[in-house]
Amino acid sequence: MKVVMFTPGLQASAIGRMATLVVHALRAAGHEVTIVRSEQETLMRQAPHDFGGEVLAWTDQARVGAVIGSADSVIYQVGDNYEFHVGCLEWLERAPGIVCLHDFFLGHLFWAWAQRHPARAEAVLKAWYGDTVATGYFGHPDSGAFIAATADTAPMTEWIGAMALGVVTHSNWGAQRLCRSCPGPVQVMPLPYNAPAGGAQVSTADQRNFRVLTVGHVNPNKRVASVIRAIGNSTELRDHAVYRLVGHVQTETVVSLSSLARNHQVNLVISDELDNAALITAIDQADVVTCLRWPSLEAASASAIEAMLYGKPVIVTDVHFYSELPDDCVLKIDPDDEVASLQRALEQLYHSPELRRQLGARAREWANATFRADRYADCLIVMAQDTSRVRPALAAVEQFTQTLSRWGATSSLLEEPHTRDALRLFAITPAQ
Repeated sequence: MKVVMFTPGLQASAIGRMATLVVHALRAAGHEVTIVRSEQETLMRQAPHDFGGEVLAWTDQARVGAVIGSADSVIYQVGDNYEFHVGCLEWLERAPGIVCLHDFFLGHLFWAWAQRHPARAEAVLKAWYGDTVATGYFGHPDSGAFIAATADTAPMTEWIGAMALGVVTHSNWGAQRLCRSCPGPVQVMPLPYNAPAGGAQVSTADQRNFRVLTVGHVNPNKRVASVIRAIGNSTELRDHAVYRLVGHVQTETVVSLSSLARNHQVNLVISDELDNAALITAIDQADVVTCLRWPSLEAASASAIEAMLYGKPVIVTDVHFYSELPDDCVLKIDPDDEVASLQRALEQLYHSPELRRQLGARAREWANATFRADRYADCLIVMAQDTSRVRPALAAVEQFTQTLSRWGATSSLLEEPHTRDALRLFAITPAQ
């Protein structure tokens, strides 16, 4: 099968890293894959992941159009970052295909897209969420307020789902919105990921240095402040823990977290972004990795998966994707009792190197069996076969709705149950 895959290519993208694994698995199974980088033009100057073949830019209209024209399937890797996924949005409407959806909240992606398409954005908001939501959508004072107001009422999941022929996503909690909006099949598959060093060993260092690690972009929903408070509330942890942050962090965040750590007498080390070798070393040296999220917006967590693949004990928030992880492979934190629950978990792991070893070993065994690129690649091929049947049905629905519109039908009439029920004749179910 000939496949075209749109994905961020730059090495800072975890989605790009995941895509390389899937591309190699597809080629190993005998499929022909062409990669199209989806980032903004300035980011495409950065070196890409090793996709093992030619990589096109989404802005190369002629060549991308040609490869799509001869492809059996087009696949889009989509997450909530406009700078990384602008090319997906530019081509998805012109060349519908399978969307691999990495976030169930796509508000930031939609917001940035809406700046260039304000009238269309307003229409999308009204169609999916109503006039009241559309009126206040762009009026929030900051990102935190925006997420709090829209994560449940208008996550924009349906916006992407409606443009796709089929969707593959990575946990179950947000899939209902996709089933509501996507005209083709929706499949939940574990996110493929890897441990580049082959899997580090669980640290058995003495308790004089209990090393806690958080990896990734340092923003409020990573709950770093809660980790600092949990350590600071415990005399033992305060005396022995070293809390390290690895990932992009803004200057004002460094200032506020450093001040909080000083006030709680916590040994905080902020490392900013590291290259791959240094990141592997940081994970290798950690006694425990925290992967907390509140609110939790993603379909899966690459950092949690990677830590498990390295055999590290992982602490997660007991919500959404993280709740679906086995209880005997991670420690789960109650978001309604976050600091106290986190303090208990850290103290438990501090006192028991054996528990750390057992938890990490179980996590690594389960993760290696679960987050596999070969199974994901097989799923995409089956999905491609299923969605090939969607195209004629969508064309028929489009023809009927255009005819009704020419006859004077309004959008409210098209949404009436008797209209929708008549069009269910074209509903698609996956092949068994």
